[in-house]
Formats: sequence, structure tokens, C-alpha cells
Amino acid sequence: MYDKANQLYHNKDYDSASRLYEQMIHDGYCYADLFYNAGNAYYRLNKIGLAIWSYEKALKIQENKNYTDNLLLAKKRIKEPIDEVNDIFFIRWWKNLYQLLSPNTWAVLALVLFLISFSLLFLKKLKSSFSVSGWMTSLLFLISGFSLSMSLIGSYNETYHYQAIVIEPKTLFTYASKKEPVFISEGIKVDLVDISPKMNRTNGEANYVIVKLPDGQTGRIDRKSIKKID
Repeated sequence: MYDKANQLYHNKDYDSASRLYEQMIHDGYCYADLFYNAGNAYYRLNKIGLAIWSYEKALKIQENKNYTDNLLLAKKRIKEPIDEVNDIFFIRWWKNLYQLLSPNTWAVLALVLFLISFSLLFLKKLKSSFSVSGWMTSLLFLISGFSLSMSLIGSYNETYHYQAIVIEPKTLFTYASKKEPVFISEGIKVDLVDISPKMNRTNGEANYVIVKLPDGQTGRIDRKSIKKID
């Protein structure tokens, strides 16, 4: 099916190719090149939202210059992009700190430092001749605890910080404040503030979720108009 989809793409039958890629993704296949090729097909069909989603998915699996370049190219075709608000400097510094290493690497570092400090204390108790500074073991324990904290924070953010891409050309966004609703363009990345669906007062259907735009504004959006990046 993958080879057939690629052949259809090379034959410029982008619609048929995209449907086969979609079927494979729906069936659970999760390969970087599959999402990348799907993104290329969507891009050719001018489905910018789905193209950006596909490139983002590919980059989640594997860092690749082609994926990044095509993602940037697709983002340039967002009709009305929303500028991202920069975090306050200390929040930015804090994020950079716990993102310096992966959660697993922070956890391994915490374990190694804990074992070293524990071994030093054990040797000091076992052999009175063994000399080690108390401040050194305390410092190692402190750094070990700090590393464990970074691991837990990073793991929590990876598990519970969800993002999604707007995939509908014109999607209604209703502000949490009393501002008038606006239409936002496909391809915009949003943070999912509350992923539990909200009830529509008109028909009682659960079809809204709460999201935050790149500019920091929070509001509700039709859950069918976005596609989550896992």
C-alpha cells in the first residue's frame, strides 16, 4: 500500500495518494517517512493544516532537515498567522533548563549521582581510613534530587501538555473573554487547555474543546476542526 501510494504521488495523483497514506496512519502505522509523504501530498492539495500536522508528526518521530524545511514552507502558506507571545525571561529560562536533557536522561543522571553519593557514604562507614568531604556527598545528593525533579517535570509536560493543529480552512474561535468570535486559519498550532469536550447549548452535542492560541488568548473551538499532535 505504501509503495502504491508513493507511485500515485509520483504520478501526481495526490488525492488518491493522500487517501492511502491516511488509511495507513488510521491503521496504526507510525513511520516518519509515512507522515512526511502524507504531508507532501496534502501540501500539493493545498490542505495546509493537514500538511503541517503531518510534518509535525514526522518530526516527533525523527529529526530531519527535509521535514523541518517543508514544515517551514507550509507555515508560510498560513493565510492569517498568529504571532507567538514570548514567555517572561525567567519562564523561558526555566523551560530551557528542564528541556536541556530528556526526562529519561535526567532520571539516569539522578540515579547515577545517587549511587555515587550513597557508595561514598557506605565506604566512609565501612572504612574509617576512607576520607570524603561531607559537603561533596551532600552536593551529590542535592544534584541528584534536582535531576530527579527535572525528570518528573519533563515527563509531566510530555504526558499532559497536548498540542493540536487547526485543519479546517476557516475555524470559528470563541474567546473566553467577551470579545467577538473570530475565524482563524488552518495550520495554526494551539495548546489544548481542556481536552474534555464541552456541550453546545444549542443542540446539546459535545463538540467544543478549550484551547490557547499562540498569542496567549484562550477560548473554545470545534473539536472536529483540530487534529492533536500526540
